[in-house]
Amino acid sequence: MKRKRMKGTAFEQVARRVLANARFLLRHRRWHSAIYLAGYAVECRLKAAICRVKGLATLPPEYQTHDLRALLRATGWQEEVTRDRALLQAFEEVVKFWQVEIRYAAKPYGRSEAMSFFAALGRLMTWLERKMQQWTR
Repeated sequence: MKRKRMKGTAFEQVARRVLANARFLLRHRRWHSAIYLAGYAVECRLKAAICRVKGLATLPPEYQTHDLRALLRATGWQEEVTRDRALLQAFEEVVKFWQVEIRYAAKPYGRSEAMSFFAALGRLMTWLERKMQQWTR
C-alpha cells in the first residue's frame, strides 16, 4: 500500500496540536513523553517550513526524515541559525535531547532534562513561528 504524502498545511496543524499535548504532559509531570511530543512538533514545524519555502503543496519523499538538522538545512535557514548564538544553542539543545528513538529509551528523561529542553524549545519555536509568518507575506 502506497503511503499518502502529507500536505504542508497539515504539518502546521499537527505541530500546533502536538505541542499543546506536549505542554499538557509537561504540566502533568510526564517529562519524557512531553519531550518526545515536543520534538515531534519541531519536526512537523520544519516540514511545514520546507513546504512553504519551496512552494510545495506536499512534502516530497526526500524530506521524509526525522533528522532535525537535515530538515533545518532543507529550509535554507541553517546559516541564519548559526549566526545567532542563542538560537543555535537552543536548536542544539533540542537536538541533544530529541531523536525519534527516545520513545524506546530504557531510562526516561526527568524533570531537569524537561525544563532544559522546554526552555530551548520556547526560543526555537518562537523563531520558527516568526520565520513562517515572514513566508506568508
